[in-house]
Amino acid sequence: MTQTLEARRRVGTGKGAGRRIRSSGLIPAVMYGNGLPSVNLAVDPRDVKKILATPKGANSVFSVTVNGGEAVEMARLAEFQKHPLKRTMVHCDVLRLNPEVPLTFKVALNLVGVGPAQKMGARIRHVTREVRIECKPALCPASIDFDTSTLEPSTIIRLSDLKPADGIKVLYNDNAPVVESGPVIIVAKTEEPADKKKKKK
Repeated sequence: MTQTLEARRRVGTGKGAGRRIRSSGLIPAVMYGNGLPSVNLAVDPRDVKKILATPKGANSVFSVTVNGGEAVEMARLAEFQKHPLKRTMVHCDVLRLNPEVPLTFKVALNLVGVGPAQKMGARIRHVTREVRIECKPALCPASIDFDTSTLEPSTIIRLSDLKPADGIKVLYNDNAPVVESGPVIIVAKTEEPADKKKKKK
């Protein structure tokens, strides 16, 4: 279910206006994009935190309602700022979206599956933990699972091996490794010398 960010239009800009808005428990915001004029808003920082706390985090899409103004079907947080010391939310930018226009997102890569390398005790190194993708806003996943069930010892699986869901395109400049497996080290057991065996008896 899509979340809704409730906002109200704000009058005035600058530090003085920002302080007045924050003293009322809200924070300044600007909404722009999709070929429409930018709008100065005030929003509840708790609502912004709820959006960021969802599994998709900053990639979450939501609707916006502005009191006495426009209603936006789909938007996302383009940027948010926190106080350097208090770490409280002080400002955010909201980007209007066209549901049919693909955007670029950065999502986490999760390793799933147990392959021959893991079963044989090879050392596994997760190299690339995030990937850029292009898709329509509603199709952006919280993360992408990377299957390592075919991973053999002393091999590398790269970004080009990633098979995302339909409608999602993986973007990369170089074919970076996602996961590397080391060799399997076999320690051979040696027989004890005969004289040592006799001493133990």
